[in-house]
Amino acid sequence: MSYLGKGRTVPESQQLLEAHWDDLARRSDRDNRPYFSAFYPQEDLQAAERIAAANGVTCTAWGGTEGTVRVMFGFAPEWSVPEFPQFPLTCLTFRWRGTENPGHRDFLGALMGCDLARETVGDILIADGIAQVFVCVPAASVILQELHQIGRVGVTVTEDDPVCLSAETAYLLIEGSVASLRADAITALVTKQSREKAVLLIRQGRLTCRHAVINAPAAPLQVGDVFSIRGYGKFRLAEDGGLTRKGRHHITIQKYQ
Repeated sequence: MSYLGKGRTVPESQQLLEAHWDDLARRSDRDNRPYFSAFYPQEDLQAAERIAAANGVTCTAWGGTEGTVRVMFGFAPEWSVPEFPQFPLTCLTFRWRGTENPGHRDFLGALMGCDLARETVGDILIADGIAQVFVCVPAASVILQELHQIGRVGVTVTEDDPVCLSAETAYLLIEGSVASLRADAITALVTKQSREKAVLLIRQGRLTCRHAVINAPAAPLQVGDVFSIRGYGKFRLAEDGGLTRKGRHHITIQKYQ
């Protein structure tokens, strides 16, 4: 592992990802054409853009529709920025009968059961009787041939339908005041635990941010940071509304639903 900032430990898996993006950026600069990654979380875009800039190319993100939380990165020369239709992804539409809708976990489990890697699958959008899933083009043929059931529900799968479901993320808003933007203070707020129990959660390695394990209670978080606490969910520090009369930060946090 390597270290990034006070109290942050970057897993080797993230280093390997960034090395892969660096290779794509280098090849784009060398060959004067776009190269594309698979699907990764939207919050990785900042790191991908930094790597692109270091290699003299651009980085564009696209997940198949507006507002997706998983996107592909397109590394390209400035004069050849890829259009969205150039990204090697497609949208599969699933339909079923009945009132029981499979959940996100059901879909992901069925897709992984087709021996697909997680990064070949983008957002999974679900509504009554229908779902749309963005996948890498090579994965689509596998899914179309092999996948006929999600959980306990039989499904039909097609590839020619236009995107009709929204990717807007649902959040639960959490507001409160903290003494500072330290990791332990924010952890205590979102988990509704005491400061002492929040410190324990952090020391157990349960808090991650930008793929880094936050192991120091005093590590600072910043507005815009997306972080996860194992056992409690995924969150985004959306706003620091300034100081209260008592000198505390009034903050707004979005919890992913």
